[in-house]
Amino acid sequence: MDKKFKSIFIVTVLFFMFTFSAMAQTNTFSRKDVKTKRIELKNQLKDEHEAAKKRLETTREEAKKAAETRHAELKDKISKLRDEKKKQIAIRLNEQLAHLNIQWTNHFSNVLNRLSEILGKIELRADKAQAAGKDVSMVKTAIQNAKTAIATARTAVEAQAKKTYIANFSSEANLNAAFKAVKEQLKTDLFGLRDGAMKDAREAVKNALQSLKNIPRVDEEPKATTTPSQ
Repeated sequence: MDKKFKSIFIVTVLFFMFTFSAMAQTNTFSRKDVKTKRIELKNQLKDEHEAAKKRLETTREEAKKAAETRHAELKDKISKLRDEKKKQIAIRLNEQLAHLNIQWTNHFSNVLNRLSEILGKIELRADKAQAAGKDVSMVKTAIQNAKTAIATARTAVEAQAKKTYIANFSSEANLNAAFKAVKEQLKTDLFGLRDGAMKDAREAVKNALQSLKNIPRVDEEPKATTTPSQ
């Protein structure tokens, strides 16, 4: 009887040792996996941001070349203005229009970079929660939706960067009206981008964060179990 009991006891101990060891290895792997993904994500975001910056620069150069004739025509018209004060105002307004579009598209691009970083942190937390046994299916869907929204917004920003705003006037009499019309068009386009694709991207990231917060004890660490010493 004692021999049989000892055999059962040994088998039971070995079973729990194996189980605890497997659990410890699984949890350790999960934490290492999240750490590895954090590094990969950092490098990925860096590459994406640099690529987005280069695309904007290329787009602007292409737009500038495409509008060279129109810019030359405008400069020629401005040079023929007899009123020196109006001439200087026209030159300044023309430069301001181009600068404003560059300034705002850069701003929007930086906002999207920041949203991508926030989304990356959300994704890492979701992976960590998944490693702890949480159901993150809704978060994963929200994250993918946010990635799509950010990509759509980047395309919209590049499309905006491609636009040129050049006043068209035939005489000094309609000079102010011409520049006012172009300025209003720029304002409409920028506000449309801000309240359209950019807002959609922000809301999508916000939804992903909210989905993550809905998970109970989302940031709870997986419980690592150590193998009992022999």
